[in-house]
Order: sequence, then structure tokens, then C-alpha cells
Amino acid sequence: MRSQSVCIAALVLFASATFLHAQTVPRSSHVWIITEENHSYESVVGNSQMPYYNKLIQQYGLASQFYANQHSSLPALMWLVAGAPVELNNNTVSCSHNNDNVVRELLKQGYTWKSYQENMPYAGYQGLKSGDTNAYYRRHNPLIDFADVCPGTGQEKNSVPYSKLASDIALGTTPNFAYITPNGDEDAHDGSLQSADHWLQDNVPAILALPEFAPGGDGILFIAWDEGSLSSDNRCSSTDFSGCGGRIANLVIGPRVKSGYKSTFTYHSENLLKTVCAAMGLSPCPGAAQNAAAMSDFFETSPSDSPSNTVVISTPGNGSTISGSVHLLATASEDQTVSETLVSDNGQRLGSYGAQIDAVYNLSTGNHVTTVQDFDASHHLIHQASVNYTVQPLVNGIQIISPVPEQTFNMTTVQVVAHVTESVPVSQVQVWDNGTKLGRYFGADVNQYYNLAPGSHTVTVLDLDQNYNVIHRTQVFYSVQ
Repeated sequence: MRSQSVCIAALVLFASATFLHAQTVPRSSHVWIITEENHSYESVVGNSQMPYYNKLIQQYGLASQFYANQHSSLPALMWLVAGAPVELNNNTVSCSHNNDNVVRELLKQGYTWKSYQENMPYAGYQGLKSGDTNAYYRRHNPLIDFADVCPGTGQEKNSVPYSKLASDIALGTTPNFAYITPNGDEDAHDGSLQSADHWLQDNVPAILALPEFAPGGDGILFIAWDEGSLSSDNRCSSTDFSGCGGRIANLVIGPRVKSGYKSTFTYHSENLLKTVCAAMGLSPCPGAAQNAAAMSDFFETSPSDSPSNTVVISTPGNGSTISGSVHLLATASEDQTVSETLVSDNGQRLGSYGAQIDAVYNLSTGNHVTTVQDFDASHHLIHQASVNYTVQPLVNGIQIISPVPEQTFNMTTVQVVAHVTESVPVSQVQVWDNGTKLGRYFGADVNQYYNLAPGSHTVTVLDLDQNYNVIHRTQVFYSVQ
């Protein structure tokens, strides 16, 4: 295998070329990935042992020039979730990796996630393998190797047996982002391509029957192979035959995907991850995906996909759970003048704003549906958007809503948003950064912008009682570029 720097540079060049043809990836809060194992493109496309897979090719989109970054299951799959190989040891049980990854970015946006793993014995299982046949392999579950998902974070419980998916579908509690791995016999690692096809035929229709995959829905499903045939396929592109993981037959499925589309652009795993980020509004996108091109050619476009003619709610994420105050960020972009935007929650009006909304609300605990509407000069409704989420109570203390831990600001203007909940009266709230006081404020809420120098930062928010004694203090580490 050639050096990592040379390989990455070549891949970035391939990815950059696709920008010339870039369209728009439609926004989605329902993204699914199913991974398969160790078979090259030519073994799959047109194979009579995989009739269902080839039917999906005819109905949706096929990446005909998609090349895995490298061989070896775990590092190859890491490219799909972290934009880098991260861990080369297939037998690791470590979760110490602090690399940026899709879970971290999902949590920053308030999205929910789960990894559904067939034949995993129980949620949060940390073992290398379960079962001698029909096996669960830890190395096929890359999300649990990051510090964000270590035991004790609570996130490890989102790695669950595949059987949990049926109940989540029945209860309407499927996550915003789902990562699915069949067992070793049915993902073509140990078993046949025919067995893999039967599994897909038995299981994919239940996913495609969800509302997000109905016409007008926002669902996106990727069926992705980790690598090509191990012994014979090291291709990086149609003209570069060595140093990577081979040509693979990845599918893009959804109601906005062009029917029967066959992309001829050269793509790699970081392009798939960038497509996830573009669809879900994740920024930064982990690893090499940050500078990769999204696979936007797969999607039908419409006027509502452009920056104009839409209302976009950036946060909270659909299906998220929020402790304490709710930070609403939304934008109304129209070809015509927007006279005002209105925000309502569970049918009750919260406020009136301009085209940009940046507001913090203290809402009751429970389920919420927040709606943003924009109006023209005659006060006729133009567009609206809604988001569903759950509010949990915040115990006494300080909630720093922005920045989130480890966030990177790509500009020197930093927004600090915080809310204080105490059982005693609060005289003031102070904001400090790297030991320098930025300001003091009366009341229980802070929503301020500061111009800060590039580098690493620690923001500290503290509240004082009426005798000017500190009640609580909370810190968040972040960086400015």
C-alpha cells in the first residue's frame, strides 16, 4: 500500500473534480447506512444470485465508480464514519479514539443515532465477537471505537441488537441516523452473496416503508461495501489499479434519488460521509470528508433546494432530546421580501422575528413541535417548517448551549448562549474566556457574540447569588480558526 499522504492527496484530487458537477444534496433528518463486506463491483452488479440488489439498482442510484480507500474491515469502515482509517487493528476493544466522527457531529446538532448490529447479545456489548456462526463482529461496528461512545458516556447503549429495530419501527422511535450491520453470514463476510441478498430482501422493505421514504419524504439509505475482493482488487480508480481497497457497488436510495441513475463520477468513502454531512447539516464534517465533494449528482433538484424559497430550522435537530433551555436557529430565505417570521410551539405563539432567528426558550418538559413560518409584505404565508423534539428538566446549574464541547468556529466571532437554573435568586451571570472576563449580565440567560483570537479556548460561565458568591460554574473547551 502506498503512503497515506500520497493516497489521501490522490483521493482529494478525484473528489475535487466532482465539484464541477455539484448540485444540491437535499436536507434530511433520516439517514440510514447498511454495510456489506468484501466483494468487488463486478461480483455484485448483474449477479443472478443477487436479484434484489440488482432490482434496487434499477429503481434507485448506483455509484458505478466508487472505490474503497483501503483493505481491512475496521479501517475501511472508519472512512465512512470518521473520514480517516483511525484504527488499523481489527481486534481492538479500545474506545479511546478522540478523532472527530459522525456521532460527535450528530450530537452537536441534537440528532439521535443508533447502531443496529445483528446477533449482538445486548446493548452496549464490548466484545470482539459473539457466536461462531451467524457472528457479530465488533470490527464491523466502527462507531463504538470512539471516546464519544465509551462505556459510561451513555452513548454506548445506542449500539443495540438488530432485533431492536423492529420495535423502534413499531413505536415510531427510529433515530435520525442509523448504522446497520447484518451478521457475518448475511453481510457476505462469511456467507454467500445469495445469503446477503436474501437478508436485504427480507429487511430493507421495512425501512423503505417508513414515512421518510414515501414520496415527498427526506429519507436517504446507503448500502455500502467496506472493500472489494481481498485477494485481487486494489483499485483506486478506473485508471489507478493499486494502493486502495477496490471498486465497490454502493447504492443510494430514497424518494429524492434519480430513478435508475448510474453515477460515473469517481467517489470514495469520504464522499459518502460528506453526503451524510450535507444532508444533515453537520459541520465540520469529520476527517477528509470536510474537503470532499458530496454525491449530489444522485438527487433530483427542485427550486426549494436552493438557498432561496425555503425555511430551514438548523437546531434543534428533529427527534432530539434537550435538557433545559431550547436554542432555536432558523433562516427564512425567499426570492421575495420576508416581512416577518413567526415561531409557535405546540400551537402557542413564541415570538415574531426577521428572516434570521436566534432565540432561546424555556419550555415545559415533554414533547414539542416547534413551527417557523415566514410571511410576505401582504402577510401571506410563504413557507413553514417544523421540528419535533423532547425537553427534559435541567437540574440546578448552568447550561452552556453554545459553544458545544470541542466545537470549531471557522470565524473569529463566537456565540455564547447559556441558561441558569437555581433554587436561589441569581444576581448576575458572568462569561469568561481563557481567564479574561468577557462580560456580566443580569437575569438567567446569556446570548452574546464575541470576537476572539484563533486558537484553543475555554469558556467559563458562572452565576452569583445576591451576596455575590459563586453558585455554579461550567466550562466548555472549543477552538477558533
